[in-house]
Amino acid sequence: MTDVKPKYANFPERELKVVIGPNINASTTKTLTRMSIGTYEMSFTQQEKGTATTEATRLALSTLGRATGLTVTKEAHRDFVACFVAQNAEHKYQIWISTPFELTQAGHIVWVKYTELGSEGKIGVAFKLSTGFNADDVTNVVKAAQKAAVKLEAGEPFTIKGNPPPRFVKKTKATDAAAEAPADGSDAAPASPETANPAG
Repeated sequence: MTDVKPKYANFPERELKVVIGPNINASTTKTLTRMSIGTYEMSFTQQEKGTATTEATRLALSTLGRATGLTVTKEAHRDFVACFVAQNAEHKYQIWISTPFELTQAGHIVWVKYTELGSEGKIGVAFKLSTGFNADDVTNVVKAAQKAAVKLEAGEPFTIKGNPPPRFVKKTKATDAAAEAPADGSDAAPASPETANPAG
């Protein structure tokens, strides 16, 4: 059996390598490996979307900063719409807002890197690809980065993972329901694919 070569995301920070892990669809995987178009080539509509995402990020970090004592600073970068650093004595969040990947599309990525500044030095990375973001979207990506944090050895890449398909959760619930049903089956019909997954 041959080893599958890891696919690396085009992560904003060169020092940390990010591997694209399981449960991330092919379209998103392809986008994560691409170069974005850069700030100079953005259309007016793309600039408006980028400005809206920047404002949503500023609002999300300001709210988070007030609650946790983070100091938020914005940094200029020629390859990104905006970059932010939010930091206190224990936690550091770095946020990059990418430019779109095609001249005619508005889809862009918010990348978040979380670094624990304590003894363990855990690192977490999360992203969201969308055509538009609000403050809640950005807050969720920031929380996801912190939740995904792990201790990495020197030079070890971080692996980003998508959400597992929901059908596994539904099958588990259906199995649990079947296990709780009476043994003689008098009060419950057996679970079928149609009843276990009404939406599908």
